[in-house]
Amino acid sequence: MAAEWYNEQLSNRNYLSPLGFQLELENFKGVDFFCQSANLPDMSMPYTDVPTRFRNVPIIPGGGVTFGDFQVRFIIDESLVNYNSIHKWIRGNGNAGSSEAVPDNPEYSRGQLLVTTSNFNTNFIVNFTGLFPVSLTGVDFDASLDQQEYLTADVTFKYTIYNITDLDDNIL
Repeated sequence: MAAEWYNEQLSNRNYLSPLGFQLELENFKGVDFFCQSANLPDMSMPYTDVPTRFRNVPIIPGGGVTFGDFQVRFIIDESLVNYNSIHKWIRGNGNAGSSEAVPDNPEYSRGQLLVTTSNFNTNFIVNFTGLFPVSLTGVDFDASLDQQEYLTADVTFKYTIYNITDLDDNIL
């Protein structure tokens, strides 16, 4: 009888690094988002506790999955190109300042969060469908700082669904 424990061992003992990721938005190919942080959104599923004589037993009643928000913090470029692209997108979707929809302004985008290995090679991709921004933080200028700090902004996205895929677009 051969030992099977060897085949059940992990083949990759490298840990996922929080430093390697890059954001790409389909509607903004020429805009670079110097991401400082991004999250893999949480998800939850409803359940029902069925009371029994000894304890409550959780069961799956159905009802779908709820996804959390996709949040990104990025460094604002000197010309405000990346900040202004999100700013215009939110204003266009919310019809701020007009009574009509803004032409040539896409409501939704597809987005990709590329996650890299410890050697900074793309390892897997988080694909977002139906992505759109719902909030963007303001920009605070402060002349009293002791050292040079670059301004950042936080943007929160809603989306329809996300999938984690390999480089060949196969769902993991």
